[in-house]
Amino acid sequence: MKNLLLLLFISVSATITEQGLTYDKWDVAETTDDFGDKTGEVINMYFSQGKFSNSATTGEDMIFKIVDYGKDEKGAGTASIDFYEYNKTPARLGLDTTLGSLKCKLPDGTVKTFQLYAMKQGGLGLWGKYYDSFFELINNGKGDKVKFVVNESDFSEYGGSKYNGHFHTKTADILR
Repeated sequence: MKNLLLLLFISVSATITEQGLTYDKWDVAETTDDFGDKTGEVINMYFSQGKFSNSATTGEDMIFKIVDYGKDEKGAGTASIDFYEYNKTPARLGLDTTLGSLKCKLPDGTVKTFQLYAMKQGGLGLWGKYYDSFFELINNGKGDKVKFVVNESDFSEYGGSKYNGHFHTKTADILR
């Protein structure tokens, strides 16, 4: 299962610059196997635009991506989050897989902090109780616009990058 999710994570990550993107909308995509055949499984993807800053630059463009792989037959959910600096370069927030946080500002002004992992190979991962907590917000069925901030320093003592942007929660019609 872990290998399949890692393979899905890599294949979805690799397509960022290969096709036109639809921003600020949850899309449903059917997964394919190594031979290009449909698997019958679906994932939800979301892209938005935001800004990132680090010691060398301030307020540069980035693409933010969430991929919700959903829950398996045991009820365990998995998702990935990626930042593409300059709209193309995948960001790495840690040298090892480390726990950190993503802060969200809800439409009513409430700020919530969610735990997630910076993955050694890049991107952020959510599973188990961290997936459940974050996707309780994502799956609210309202289409709310939620602002977020991620500080690399929450994952590693060696980074100073900051990622700001937004996402929308899933609307009732996209929930599965």
